[in-house]
Amino acid sequence: MELKGKNVLILGLARSGIAAAIELINLGAKVTASDMKSKGELKDIAALESKGAQLVFGEHPLSLLNGCDLIVLSPGVPSDINILDEARKRDIPIISELELGFWFAKAPIIAVTGTNGKTTTTTLIGEIFKNEGKNITLAGNIGIPLVREVEKAEAKDFLIVEVSSFQLENIMHFKPKISVILNISEDHLNRHKTFENYIETKARIFENQTEEDYAVLNYDDPIVRSFIKRIKAKTMFFSQKEELSRGIYVKNGVIVIRENGKIYPLLKAEELGIKGSHNLENALAAACVAWICRINLNNVAETLKDFHGVEHRLEFVAEIGQVKFINDSKATNPHSAQKAIEALNEPIVLIAGGYDKKSDYTDFIRAFSGKVKKLILIGDTADVIEDAAKKQGFYDIQKTDSLQQAVKLAYSAATPGDVVLLSPACASWDMFESFEERGRIFKEAVYSLKT
Repeated sequence: MELKGKNVLILGLARSGIAAAIELINLGAKVTASDMKSKGELKDIAALESKGAQLVFGEHPLSLLNGCDLIVLSPGVPSDINILDEARKRDIPIISELELGFWFAKAPIIAVTGTNGKTTTTTLIGEIFKNEGKNITLAGNIGIPLVREVEKAEAKDFLIVEVSSFQLENIMHFKPKISVILNISEDHLNRHKTFENYIETKARIFENQTEEDYAVLNYDDPIVRSFIKRIKAKTMFFSQKEELSRGIYVKNGVIVIRENGKIYPLLKAEELGIKGSHNLENALAAACVAWICRINLNNVAETLKDFHGVEHRLEFVAEIGQVKFINDSKATNPHSAQKAIEALNEPIVLIAGGYDKKSDYTDFIRAFSGKVKKLILIGDTADVIEDAAKKQGFYDIQKTDSLQQAVKLAYSAATPGDVVLLSPACASWDMFESFEERGRIFKEAVYSLKT
């Protein structure tokens, strides 16, 4: 679409909405932006006001659709609100900020999705490419709007993009050169209504790919593996459990690549800088992307050894009185928190709870067995998780109103050799702006214990 002179409506004024609005104004579009929050609740909107955008706060009135040529939807705005239903009746195109960014991308896109591990894998791919001397730009759900970054990447560079189901809901032409699907488990059912809807939304990452593109898939995940029947792109599998005729897998403790009947050893799995089976999965996916792009295997191996993870994902914070504190605020669903519990060997005092996404906590609670000695709950889901835990015979539970108090209670309950783990199994939006803010507050509370 030629955007100069077009009337474009932005719904949602978080980071991606603001970035989209500024880019559109710079392209000559007439921008109106609306958010359900009040003006005082929003940040960084002064730039929009100075550029002449029309701003509406506290509502999405249907009058915004009058003369509207295009709607750009921020990821946090549900797709089933009244104004969007009316827009569809009027045949007004609705796209995500991800789609808008793709319209202006010159560099090939490597897009990573999945329920868990997206940020770690996206960051790890970026590190591998940087160590090869490639120019890369990270963007997307990692916290950096794609539309703000596309101009930085030339055709010879790479855009490495973390992609969420919220962003994929409203794509039209989005087509990565390489798509990566790490895993799929129940999440965001409050948004997508059913698990089947969530799966189909994730699958949109490869719907526009052609035979000239690539899809990297987790062979160990039956849902992801089943996508092979629908993908037009060239595919490459990775696996922790199976020897593959082509792909990347683990054999006798060594990560190997197999192609055209030849096997290329990469490194021992125990040499990875990031620990846990979930991180082995992330490393295998990143290695697949590197292989497709013909990155030097020595550089890949060295990066995999040197990379120790990202902030808020099993991040070591401090050791106080022989008690370790681990920040896993990025665990915004039960499956992710379960993986964190499984990755640790020490007795755990667990802090969990948060925004209710209508998740099932059964398997999460089952992972406590022999590992979690006490559970401290915060947030909207405190009662729900408490009930789920008691149904499975876990009773050492305490609830509190703040994360700061939870840290104090956890430290009091811990003994030397224990780990205090923040792994909420829930989103953060009931108490915090983001999982990053939740993680920072956790770390500040830990540091305050020292004083």
